[in-house]
Amino acid sequence: MNNSLKRMIEGMAATLRNEVIPHIGTEFARGQAFGVIYMLNSIGLRAAWSPAFVGEQIAAQIALRDALAPLLAGIDAPALPREGSPGLDVQALESLRDDNEGRICALVEWHGSANLDAQRAAAIELQFRTYMDRQLKHELQTSAKPMFAEMSSGSE
Repeated sequence: MNNSLKRMIEGMAATLRNEVIPHIGTEFARGQAFGVIYMLNSIGLRAAWSPAFVGEQIAAQIALRDALAPLLAGIDAPALPREGSPGLDVQALESLRDDNEGRICALVEWHGSANLDAQRAAAIELQFRTYMDRQLKHELQTSAKPMFAEMSSGSE
């Protein structure tokens, strides 16, 4: 029987919390154990055997592409992000995401040096900011809650 990665990580964190931490004698060592729990929770949120995490990143890239396309019509600009075909595995999705990030970086660099009218430049910049805001919200939603108090005090 195979357990999911999430279930294994939850089990490791529970074991540390319930079986190991109560037997640790110093606050410093307990704080270190809470740091390990924090890292396990972060890994569990980001390393699932699922395309959901990467899928949202690609969805944001496609939304940026769709918003930029009319603003870049008739302009010699770098290539826009591309959409993948249905049914891609996680590695292919990660490759697509990374390629799209390269394309977005090229667009941002181009935007900084392009000779565009002020209104069009501002509209493009707004789309970049909207994209970054969406990506940041996704990062925050999929990050483990900080355990700074537990790490520094050695107690929950």
